[in-house]
Amino acid sequence: MKKGAARFFSSFLPNLFAAWLLTEWLWPLDDVTDTGHIGLFVSFVFLCFAGYWVRLPAWLAVLGKGVYIGWALSRLSSSHSIAALPSALWRDCLNWLWGDRSSMPSDAVRTFVFFLLLWLASAAFHWLIGKRHQWLIPYALTVAYIAVLDTFFPYNGDQAIVRLVGLGFFAFVWLHGERMRANGALFSIGRWRTAALFVPALALAAGYAGPKLPPQWPDPVAFIRSVHAVPEPGDDEPASSAVAKVGYGQNDSRLGGPFLADDTIVFTAKDRGLHYWRVETKDVYTGKGWEEFQSEQVYSFANGETIKHEWWSPRVETVEQTAEIRLHQGGFHLVYPLGLRQVRAANPVVYRMKLATEKIETTDDQANAVPIKQYVVTYGEPDFPIAALRAAPPVQDRSLLKRYTQLPKTLPQRVRDLAKQITAGEKTAYDQVKAIEQYFQQSGYVYETKDVAVPGENQDYVDQFLFETKQGYCDNFSTSMAVLVRTLGIPARWVKGYVSGRLVGEQNGDSLYEVRNNDAHSWVEVYFEGVGWVPFEPTRGFANPYAFSLDPSEEDDSAAPEQQPEEQDRTNLPQPPSEMPSAAKQDGHWWERLVDFWSWKTVLAAAAALVAAACVIYATRRKWWPRLTLLRFRRRKADGGDWLISAYAALLRHLHDYGLKRWPQETLRQYANEVDRLFETDEMNRLTRLYECVVYGTGLPDTDVREAVQLWENLIKRTIS
Repeated sequence: MKKGAARFFSSFLPNLFAAWLLTEWLWPLDDVTDTGHIGLFVSFVFLCFAGYWVRLPAWLAVLGKGVYIGWALSRLSSSHSIAALPSALWRDCLNWLWGDRSSMPSDAVRTFVFFLLLWLASAAFHWLIGKRHQWLIPYALTVAYIAVLDTFFPYNGDQAIVRLVGLGFFAFVWLHGERMRANGALFSIGRWRTAALFVPALALAAGYAGPKLPPQWPDPVAFIRSVHAVPEPGDDEPASSAVAKVGYGQNDSRLGGPFLADDTIVFTAKDRGLHYWRVETKDVYTGKGWEEFQSEQVYSFANGETIKHEWWSPRVETVEQTAEIRLHQGGFHLVYPLGLRQVRAANPVVYRMKLATEKIETTDDQANAVPIKQYVVTYGEPDFPIAALRAAPPVQDRSLLKRYTQLPKTLPQRVRDLAKQITAGEKTAYDQVKAIEQYFQQSGYVYETKDVAVPGENQDYVDQFLFETKQGYCDNFSTSMAVLVRTLGIPARWVKGYVSGRLVGEQNGDSLYEVRNNDAHSWVEVYFEGVGWVPFEPTRGFANPYAFSLDPSEEDDSAAPEQQPEEQDRTNLPQPPSEMPSAAKQDGHWWERLVDFWSWKTVLAAAAALVAAACVIYATRRKWWPRLTLLRFRRRKADGGDWLISAYAALLRHLHDYGLKRWPQETLRQYANEVDRLFETDEMNRLTRLYECVVYGTGLPDTDVREAVQLWENLIKRTIS
């Protein structure tokens, strides 16, 4: 019974260690990249190691993993993308082999390739830990990976480090016990393991639960940047430092944490209008952040075609404007003004708007993503009539109400109570929305980009901001307003994009703007029946750039009409994110450029290159290893016969790697006979007799030394294949 249990754990625990270690590489991706659905990839890793543990036949293991990958792709991608996967994979592979980077692989292709990489990584971890019981290298790489992410990226690795320390102690004790069992230890391995684990487990528990000193060493990245920070022109204060750049991101499922400065230019725009630059909207609030509404509806339009998407009702007057956008790094989606009517680019492009998010992606006629560098947009600059907004009746569309008033069941009641308190006495939906928008300007809320809290496991993101911290940046303000508006039954959605940017000049009557990563912004759009979606700006220190007009009869009675963007000095628009001093200039030091260059794609590419290089080196070892050995011993021949002792041992290793294994009970003479029989020579026997002369003290004359050198070199060269 005990032997059966020992065999069970001896095969089960190493696979569990390896699977756990590999999943530690996956969990941070949710914070430092735009990768989502991490649970699907973690489940795939455990599926791989379950197959290794039960020793499934190769065909059955491949079938099971293939079925899982197909099921996961069906959840993450459309049926059309899955059907086109083989051809898309072949085309993308050819493009990359030929150096064509003009098109980006589809989501389905990237997901499929990521599954394949996880498959290879699980096989490598199983071979190292499950079969060879060599866990130190993958363990050290994992610890270094977590440490780098915790230091240089907006990722908190405290819990991962605690898990890895505990896992490291347990794995070391267990695997070392397995080695002692294999060597025939005379004492109880189980008792030794218990004793060896008790002290580190007690220390780990005490360290985790006990009081802790603040960090004794300064943050190295902040230190480096603070030393080399350059003051902004005209400022007396030195520029503050940042850990890494953030800017616009795709994954908003977990909001919170600092907004880290980055002055990298995203695009430049030549424009006469004043507005925000939209990228996408999101409308599913989870309590921690925002997710997309699940829909595969897409509206496609051609280059230069008039867009039939309805932004507002005809009651909203618009002025047609034109803007020219130049993306500095190119992109696969548009940044565009609200009220877009037409897009024109020099290269042939098909534009596909996801109706769930209004994100417009650039593709070819086969729906493959293609980059775009420069384009011209025509749009309608709106003037929203306040009278029509106040007269808007309640929304009757039940599906629209259900979608845009959705809130999690865990939303604290005091959030709903606060919305009622703010809007008490307001009769129209518009006045209620305006009351909530203005609430953040006069209730003690502070615009802050650094000291921004992250909600705990049982905390709501909005509740934490409204009642506890009361400081944050655009994500905090806009999300809180959207949620407060929704509690009143008024449809609202969260919008992401960029503010107008920094005015840098004029050209032919048009204003020239530079839009940087610091200008990434979020705001709110509210739906009014008979009008459409209307933008609002709750973030403290920002002004709504869109025009709201009063009827002449209402202007005399209004104490504080909406500020018109035409009356504003465009250069004086408050833009707190852009005013943050840059952490470093674009021509900064190499370590700063390394931090900016690092990304999950870089990590994967570097890892794949290292694995490929290691495979090539190992596969060709019979070509270079013997030659390296010849070079090593070439200078030792002047030592007389003593060099033969280490040279003979090196020869035995080469012969073993060549496939001529020497059994423990086999003498050197017997082994030499086997080698000579294979090579059809007597060189191994002659070299062995000379080796015995050196070992047993009779020594070698110079003539025998020269003979030994020749025999040894001949045998080494025979192992080259």
